[in-house]
Amino acid sequence: MNVLKKPVQPTAPEVAYLWLRDAITSLPWDEEAFLSENAVAEASGTSRTPVREALLRLEAEGLLRRVPRRGAYVPALSEKDIDAMMEARRVIEEWAVRKVTGSSYSTRNLEDLLARQSEIISDPVQFIQCDIDFHKDIVTAAGNPVLAEVYGSLRYKQLRMGVRAIRDSQGRSDHVLAEHRSIVEAIQSGDPLQAAQATGEHLASTLAALKAPGS
Repeated sequence: MNVLKKPVQPTAPEVAYLWLRDAITSLPWDEEAFLSENAVAEASGTSRTPVREALLRLEAEGLLRRVPRRGAYVPALSEKDIDAMMEARRVIEEWAVRKVTGSSYSTRNLEDLLARQSEIISDPVQFIQCDIDFHKDIVTAAGNPVLAEVYGSLRYKQLRMGVRAIRDSQGRSDHVLAEHRSIVEAIQSGDPLQAAQATGEHLASTLAALKAPGS
C-alpha cells in the first residue's frame, strides 16, 4: 500500500535564505545594496531571527557582508572579481573535462540539459541555472570532491554575473548553446585536448561577454 507523504515545508530560516539568495542573485553584478533585517523579514514573510540566520549563511557563502547597525551589505563585483572567478572556473573545468573525456562518462545528462536550455532561452535566470548545472555535471563526474565543493561555492556568483550578461549581450544565449554543443561533441570524440580547448574557448567567450560595455 502506497502512503502519500506530505510535502516537507521549508523552515523559516530556509524561507528567508531562499528569498535573500534570489534577491541577491537578481541584482546586477555591478550594483551594491543594503538589506535591513526588518525589510527582509517583512518581504519574506518571516521574522528577524530566521533572517539573521540566513544572513550568516549567505555571509559564509561570500554573497554579502554584515555591517553593524546598517544591516547586510551586498557589494558590487569588480572586474578583478570576475577575472578571479573565471580563472578558478578555467582551472577546474578544463581539468575536469580532460579527466572525463575518454572515460566511461556518458554525455546523456549534458544533452538533456542542452535541450532544456534551448526550451528556456527566454528566461535568463533559468537559462543560467541550467548553464551552471551543465558544467557542474562534468566537474562532479571528474571525481574530486574537494574541487567539486570549491566549484559549488561559485554557483551564486556565477548566477548573478551570468544573468546580467545574458540580458545585456544580444545573441549571447545562442552563442552559449553553440559552445555547449561543441563541448559535448568534443567529449564524445574521446580527445581530452579537444574537450579542454572547447571548454577554454567557451570560458573565454563568457569572460568577454561579462566584461563587455553595458554588461
